[in-house]
Amino acid sequence: MNYSKSYFKKNLNELTYQDIVDFFIEEQEESDKIEFKSFAEQHGNFNTKLDGVIRGICAFLNSEGGILIWGAPVGEKLEDRKEKIFKGELSPVNELKEKDALISKISDSITPLPVGINVKMLEKENFYVYVFEVQKSEYKPHQFRNTYYARLDGQTKPAPHYLIESLFKQIKYPNIEGYIKPKKISQNGTNLYLDIEIYLFNFTQLQNEEKAFFRLMCPQGIFTRSLNAGQDEMFEYNGHLLIFKNFIDILHFGAPNVHLERIQFHTCTREIDLILMFGGKNSPLKTSKYKLDLSRIDLNNPDNPNYLFAEILENKTNADGQAELGITKEESLKKILGR
Repeated sequence: MNYSKSYFKKNLNELTYQDIVDFFIEEQEESDKIEFKSFAEQHGNFNTKLDGVIRGICAFLNSEGGILIWGAPVGEKLEDRKEKIFKGELSPVNELKEKDALISKISDSITPLPVGINVKMLEKENFYVYVFEVQKSEYKPHQFRNTYYARLDGQTKPAPHYLIESLFKQIKYPNIEGYIKPKKISQNGTNLYLDIEIYLFNFTQLQNEEKAFFRLMCPQGIFTRSLNAGQDEMFEYNGHLLIFKNFIDILHFGAPNVHLERIQFHTCTREIDLILMFGGKNSPLKTSKYKLDLSRIDLNNPDNPNYLFAEILENKTNADGQAELGITKEESLKKILGR
């Protein structure tokens, strides 16, 4: 759901610092779908206050999703009002964190690993407001530091036992995630070789996945095993596509399954795409996409080629992709059926 548009009439990536200033010209109250966090140095540093933000995000994941604004005005309790009101001058954060590192920190702090968390960082004169948009999780309940949180009566609170129990019963399929890790880059004559590891994880504690599979496409290079007699049945499109139909029979929680492949391409190649599609018997199809910039190759540093990553987009379901592109069911059917 586009919570940013609901509250600010703009998509998250279109927000400006002034939009948040304008939002708090009028009194605002927290609800089950919006939470405000102020920042004051005397009450703790960035990392201390980030814990409170992560609790709020965890609660949104376990509830219906929502917006969290970090850098909002300090809440004020009025005698005639039950809830705090938030109005006027912002209380912005005095430190900027790199976006990917921040999302990684939040994701690593919540179990099982969440998806559907986006952040927009807004700056004015070296002060910052962080706006988090969180989608409700298909894999709840999530916990932060061994505690389950939820949005209850407009507040982030530890979730009661009955709610945790009901959330566990709602889990319908395991959360499978797929990643690619470059292991080594090498050269032999006019050919470059990239060794990669393909990882599949199951991050759902109480559900194993069965018959996990994946497909990996590299339009600019070919898988070297496709050139070997007896192994070419796993490859299509002249070696550009690897199809692993029976990757693992049972994928257990937490323990990754890994597969190693080598891709070769000509030394004149400047950019390659890796498109990993994966799923299982019970889980929805997901895609992780990567773009590697080969102009960055350093053959003196062959064993740590993570520096080649130029773009990373991981673990998107087909439904997520269509929603982000704004494609409706009717448009999809019209494109396929031609009517």
